[in-house]
Amino acid sequence: MRNKLMSLAAVVILAASLMGVRPVVGAELAPSVQVAITNGYVGEFEEYRINFLLDREVRAGETISIVFDDSINRAGFRELAAEDIMIDEVLAGTSASWSGHTLAVTVPSVLSAGTVHEMRILRSAMVQNPWTAMHVRLLLRDDAVGTVLVSNYYGISTVTRVSPVSLTVDTPRADRLTVVVRFKTGQNGALIGTPATRFPPSGATASDTIAMRLSPALSALWDQTGTPDIWLSTLPYGLMPRRLPLLVTTDRFEDQPDRYQKELVIAPDKSIGTSTEVEVRLEFDGVRSPVQLTTEDFVLVWTTKEPTMVRIPLTGVPDPAPGDGGEEPEPDTTAPLVRWTVQASSVSSRLVTVSVDITEANLHEAYFVTGADGSLRTWLTTGHNELLVINRSGIRGTIVAIDDARNTTRVPVDIPAAPATSGT
Repeated sequence: MRNKLMSLAAVVILAASLMGVRPVVGAELAPSVQVAITNGYVGEFEEYRINFLLDREVRAGETISIVFDDSINRAGFRELAAEDIMIDEVLAGTSASWSGHTLAVTVPSVLSAGTVHEMRILRSAMVQNPWTAMHVRLLLRDDAVGTVLVSNYYGISTVTRVSPVSLTVDTPRADRLTVVVRFKTGQNGALIGTPATRFPPSGATASDTIAMRLSPALSALWDQTGTPDIWLSTLPYGLMPRRLPLLVTTDRFEDQPDRYQKELVIAPDKSIGTSTEVEVRLEFDGVRSPVQLTTEDFVLVWTTKEPTMVRIPLTGVPDPAPGDGGEEPEPDTTAPLVRWTVQASSVSSRLVTVSVDITEANLHEAYFVTGADGSLRTWLTTGHNELLVINRSGIRGTIVAIDDARNTTRVPVDIPAAPATSGT
């Protein structure tokens, strides 16, 4: 089935190039499909957000089909329920059907041409990830006219990351502000704790750690009040929280106030299981002046078991003002750093892994763009990315990385065609 999926995608791209694609006034009007998944862990039921744009109006009662990779299946424990699938927040699961590796969904209401629509497939639909790590695509087919769109690659991995829950602040009294960080460990995110003792026993297992980076405003609060008291607890919150010592603190971008970040590392005193909600409270005493916090403030969280940084935005505070008339911060003029390498598979020289490393603390978006018209985009993230692709006639494209200040790095990718040898 995977070969069929790749072949169908190649046929669609080839047909478009032979027939000619009509000029598009704006890139946002080009038919497209983008996929984002919530879990991304091997063997798990997955939640999909599929954003798509078509160049024709789709009437209610027509069908749109999602053709998955042949490694992706659905557990047939029950029929699909209405709430399992939604299109633009309208329930659509009752009339959906699954056959082979294809999900056909009857459109519940008119979908306008030239507008981005969203299909959500919830975990309750029991669409199951493959059991091995890989990067795959899916196809979106407009069944009434036969149009097929090829999605970006999305990754299924044995590596998980923490899930953001919330970031809030409490002000129990005028001179105290408490930052409350809540997150959830992932599938392989169990943390080993070590009781805090003055003299650790010989041969004790080293504890895992939790690391955080604070936004510039929260970092400035730290400098104003000094090191906070740090408390850790798990559900039910508030029941026997434990005070933890600060292991390491690092100042980042000290000479750039708009990018300044305090980084802290703590070690849990008790082990924390997988898929467990964790609360870390940072209590700042001695607040001498009001702290202007907005929804642009954040905390980045990661652990030794799940080292991918996850951003948790601050809620329950005002949005930033359009401008306060104060001194303009020094502009960020440093573009993201991008490196890539390619490695051929030992199974077939036509199967290659493109590894892309992106270094940027404030990444806005990054993608690998391919296709004759630049319409195929594979979305990338900060850190290490791996793309498993088939090299039939060479791979040519561009890696684009854009930070929040719109500094842009474009790196060309030109991989020659694999030599034709027997067995490939």
